[in-house]
Amino acid sequence: MPAVISVIITLAFILALFKLYKASTEKMNFFSKGFDYGFKHSEISALWQLAKKCGIEEPLSLYISENSVNRCISSVIEEAKQKGAEDSTQVQAFLEKLYKFKTRVILDKENKRGIESTKSLDANQKLSVILKGKGVFKSRILNNGTQLIILLPYQISKQSKRPEFLSESEWDGKEISVYFWRNGDAGYAFDTKVIGTGIFRSDKALFLMHSTKLDRTQKRQSIRCKCEIYAQMYIVQQGEKIEYDKVETAPGYKCLLEDISEDGAMIRIGGKGKTNVRIKIQFEINGALVVMHGVIRAVEWNSQLGQSRIHFECTHIEKGMRNTVLAFVYNVIPPEQKEIHQAIEQASSEENQVQEETSTEENVQKENSSQ
Repeated sequence: MPAVISVIITLAFILALFKLYKASTEKMNFFSKGFDYGFKHSEISALWQLAKKCGIEEPLSLYISENSVNRCISSVIEEAKQKGAEDSTQVQAFLEKLYKFKTRVILDKENKRGIESTKSLDANQKLSVILKGKGVFKSRILNNGTQLIILLPYQISKQSKRPEFLSESEWDGKEISVYFWRNGDAGYAFDTKVIGTGIFRSDKALFLMHSTKLDRTQKRQSIRCKCEIYAQMYIVQQGEKIEYDKVETAPGYKCLLEDISEDGAMIRIGGKGKTNVRIKIQFEINGALVVMHGVIRAVEWNSQLGQSRIHFECTHIEKGMRNTVLAFVYNVIPPEQKEIHQAIEQASSEENQVQEETSTEENVQKENSSQ
């Protein structure tokens, strides 16, 4: 009997040591990974406690699971709000790191996903096509089957502003390079051969060989989301001293943010915009003021609507305001604010119909079918 008890005690001791070793190893791995992501020891400790507090069984999943990070961010926001410390420097700095960390988790996952064949492309995917010696052309995918069928590529005339086409014979049998941006993923490029020309559903088209050699040309550095946020835009005059912490009280140019990220926005304005102009935009997200400074990098002018869509690159935003934007983009605001946001969004979407942009596509189809 004493021998049996001795064996049981020994086994229990070994089991306890094993559990202790496992817990210790898990924590060591967690801290090691945290240091790799640039967190301080105190911040990793806080993350570890958060993981336990949020009931995350595998704390290491924080480094690969977007949902786990969301739970932690929501917990930090809620706890800070209860203590009235959501605007404190310490909380905002920690949130900023969490958001950067979340961005890295998402992009790491998406960068591994990608696509490996043109057979994965969708119809209407916009393309830029290079024909050696002739230049760069625009096109889009008409159909994706045993062959990749694209609209006969075109260029926009600088004089007439109308689409211009090469004859089909100039494309037939040629090697071409194709570039495209896949929505929500990255930029890609591939080389292929035109194996035929013809008509597809009344459109003149090129028939291309599929490719399994796709090269990435660019990877996103920030997460962007669609939105409908009305804002005020202010032009920064040349030589004007920029006061980053100044809040404008006078009205500026009215504009609409159509998508937003921590690095910039797509902005719709009335009239014709200009590139390389320094601007400041001021708006609210869920009642929180946001001011972004930056530069207009590109302009899409729509003459029929008399409006421009401007590509705005943000060069400066205060830390707390950046976190406000990120909270909106990631939609991890506290539950009560989320419900308010969803109600407003639903009401506005039912009341307002977003005007669809007309584009050169109509002219392309007319010119294409008339040839």
